[in-house]
Amino acid sequence: MTVLAIETATKQLGVAAVDGEQVLASYELLAEYPHAVELPAAVTRVLQSARVALKDLAAIAVDVGPGSFTGLRIGLAFVKALAFATKVPLIGVPSLDVLAANVSFAPLPVCPLLDAKQKNLYAAWYRPEHGRWTRTTDYLLGPADDVLARAKEPTLFLGDGILLYRERILQRCPKAQFAPQELWLPRAATLGRLALERLAAGQTDDPAKLVPLYLYPKDCQVRGPNRPTSVLSRQESPESRGLPPTSQPVAKPA
Repeated sequence: MTVLAIETATKQLGVAAVDGEQVLASYELLAEYPHAVELPAAVTRVLQSARVALKDLAAIAVDVGPGSFTGLRIGLAFVKALAFATKVPLIGVPSLDVLAANVSFAPLPVCPLLDAKQKNLYAAWYRPEHGRWTRTTDYLLGPADDVLARAKEPTLFLGDGILLYRERILQRCPKAQFAPQELWLPRAATLGRLALERLAAGQTDDPAKLVPLYLYPKDCQVRGPNRPTSVLSRQESPESRGLPPTSQPVAKPA
């Protein structure tokens, strides 16, 4: 079963074709211009290199965020068009789950941190249990101090939020460890593996209903860091969006 994985939630554009544990082809690019410029050609290049036709895919996977507003809209619009046109199943995976799975080797609790702008962070905590990650918090959005106040034990941190808050992390969690910087952004191949896990469990998403996991208010007006948005409200819970609930196991790819 081959999955086409498309990653546009951060400044790194990623496309990969994944079949089980094998990455058939992948393409990643760090770029300041909109992902829409490179995405169509990247998908064509990856499918050609993997020798897979769109109609033969088992599923199309996309990172639903949290992340860049523009990047998420580009990725969702593109994969929905593909899914509607080809009738290939669509699977959305949160960016923080993808980041946690980047460090499948970690023996410690893991906390991905993504810069949410306006002095806020996107984050979640994960704990290794029986060879899998279990998410132990909601998907969080809030000021760095509020998010990092949850660091009660040695934790492995990763994500571009480290660039801004490394010293503050160490103040809150003196025994913190940091993943290598090349693992700080979601990887398309990891996204594909997580999507295969969902597909094997019979979990797919309705292209008409799948929406980005923004965490910011629906009007997308980014205000100051002191408003009460440190956690998802009940109305905006992961379950309400068809996403994995808190304490949902997340696969740790080999």
